[in-house]
Amino acid sequence: MNSKTRFALIAVLLGIAVSTASAQDAADSLYRSHPPMRPLPEARDGMLAEGPKHFVDAARGDDAAAGTEAAPWKTLTFALRRLEPGETLYLRGGTYYEKASLTRSGAEEAPITICSYPGELAILDGGLREFAEDPEESWRPAPGGAEGEFVSTRTYRHLDDRRAPRQFLPGAWEPMWGIEHERPLALGHFADSMVPLHSYRIAADLRSDNELWIGGKNEMRDSGIYCGPGLWFNRETGRIHVRLGHHRLDGLGERAYRGETDPRRLPLAVAAGFGDDVLRISGLRHVRIRDLVLRGATGSPMIHVYGSQDIELDHVTVYGGFPGLLVNASQDIRVLHSAFRGLAAPWSSRAHMKYRGTASYQIVLQDNQPINENIEFAWCEFTDDHDFAFLRYAKDLRFHHNYVDNFNDDGLECGPKLRWHTIYISQNRIGACLIPFAQHEIAPDESPPEHDPQSGVYVARNVIDLRGGTYSAPPNEPDPSGSFLHREGHLVGDHGGPTWPVMRFYHNTALRDTPVWRDYFLFGLGAQGMRNTVRRVFNNIFVQTEQVPGAGFAGIQQAGNLREGGNLLWGLDEGPKLARDVFGKFRASRLFDESRRSYEAGWTTDDVIADPQFVQLSDDQTPDLRLRPESPAVDSGLPLPPEWPDPMSDADAGDPDIGAVPRGVEAWGVGVDGRIPLFGN
Repeated sequence: MNSKTRFALIAVLLGIAVSTASAQDAADSLYRSHPPMRPLPEARDGMLAEGPKHFVDAARGDDAAAGTEAAPWKTLTFALRRLEPGETLYLRGGTYYEKASLTRSGAEEAPITICSYPGELAILDGGLREFAEDPEESWRPAPGGAEGEFVSTRTYRHLDDRRAPRQFLPGAWEPMWGIEHERPLALGHFADSMVPLHSYRIAADLRSDNELWIGGKNEMRDSGIYCGPGLWFNRETGRIHVRLGHHRLDGLGERAYRGETDPRRLPLAVAAGFGDDVLRISGLRHVRIRDLVLRGATGSPMIHVYGSQDIELDHVTVYGGFPGLLVNASQDIRVLHSAFRGLAAPWSSRAHMKYRGTASYQIVLQDNQPINENIEFAWCEFTDDHDFAFLRYAKDLRFHHNYVDNFNDDGLECGPKLRWHTIYISQNRIGACLIPFAQHEIAPDESPPEHDPQSGVYVARNVIDLRGGTYSAPPNEPDPSGSFLHREGHLVGDHGGPTWPVMRFYHNTALRDTPVWRDYFLFGLGAQGMRNTVRRVFNNIFVQTEQVPGAGFAGIQQAGNLREGGNLLWGLDEGPKLARDVFGKFRASRLFDESRRSYEAGWTTDDVIADPQFVQLSDDQTPDLRLRPESPAVDSGLPLPPEWPDPMSDADAGDPDIGAVPRGVEAWGVGVDGRIPLFGN
């Protein structure tokens, strides 16, 4: 893409018009804020549909017109109420400042389609247009505020109307319970780069010059802690405050904000209020949403699918939302080739978001009846947020070929245990995430002791690279090294001691730098959360840098229902000079004898400590986790039950290879259109 084309795209994201003559000059000054964290969405070419078509144009349309290509309607709200089965609604390029509710269903053989016009990019924005289109007139210096603090010239008195949260929050925990007066009501992004702005709870944080985490989460209320460029809504005056101050925290490096500090010179995408879905799909069937960008949600769902069937999101880009997608009581929902970008800026830590901002989830499946069933997330990118996805309430959920990266707290939450749910997680690339597989307790003792034999969570053929860690919290004293940006969490974990779901974890490749807590066996899968559940762990590769993954079973009083074997473990530093039997002490223990009740050979017996002989794994080059011909992982796995889904079984010649990618198989791509290498970033 050349600079003129890219600038035109940014102009669409900003909601402004720019002449071709000025495009080249303006292209040189892109990203006056901070460079984008991820690729910005681009318009897709294609042909117009052959069937009946309607058109909307926010810039030149008229709702009194015919809705044709030559005489388009103006608003999406007007157009949506006039669609019939088999029709396609095209949105011409530009920004539609609306909150839309779909009201018409398609038919099984004639779905309704809503999409951007070919070669153009349409944005549905639930926010306030003045801050993007006329920033110079929208802000003024804040009297008595901090250096660089501005306040909106308009008042927004209606924003603090105390709407109750409707989305299900994992752990039955609403982060603002008891402190509703601090709920962030102004959220947003830099409109040139779509890097998130922090949503401040209190003015002291917005105005603070301190960036160190001094004391506990409640001990900085007077001095505050600056969490980066962001917004705060003043409930007393009804005005929005903004501060785009530069960082002073040693160690942030390229993550630090160094851009424009005057919001009058920089368009912002600002959303304010609480509780309105930006796009609602309720009680509908046979609808397709394609090639759209959505932004402008606050503490509410960006897309809410309720009581609907056969809904497809394809090549959709979502910025923000809490959550970005909420699915409830729906069946046959497909999310394909779409990108969900959360609320974590490059300078946002877990502590900033959890205790001083918006503790957002990106995907939530709620538990109303009928249950969610036949849900698919495929070839998508999920990045840059606090928590990722609460997937527990689904039957036949397929999550595959996705890219999951930069979540400073929990990742895929598949528990606690249910009797009937079935979740299939395969062929994904899971990167920086504090706890990739996590469980919250919802209510004590709610999980059933029994379960359907084929229910549970199937995790297969994934690459899980936890090296590098996540930004958990700022340091409490200067740290120029930036080590605080790279806290490594755990592969698995829980909150509140719930009963973990039935889990089958097989043919995965997992990497980390440091040992897990207590050096638990199999990165924690062999020791944690075994009460009243069933777990199977076979044919995985576990590699870490500092030492060989050990046989830590501290605190485990009795052997749970775990069967495991065919796993390969290795330590990059200690492995080549290893002179001890890592499992010797465990195999002489009472716990080992007890383990033979659930697995005849006993835990660790069918595992191997050996260099997996990857094609490439070093710090200075992109990894290539395919197996060399001489790898001890080739043909060394154990046979698995045929009812366990394995998308690579036909490609794995001979006996099973250990790890995610069988010998001789080319690594697949993940993310939108498979554009991200399985082993890369």
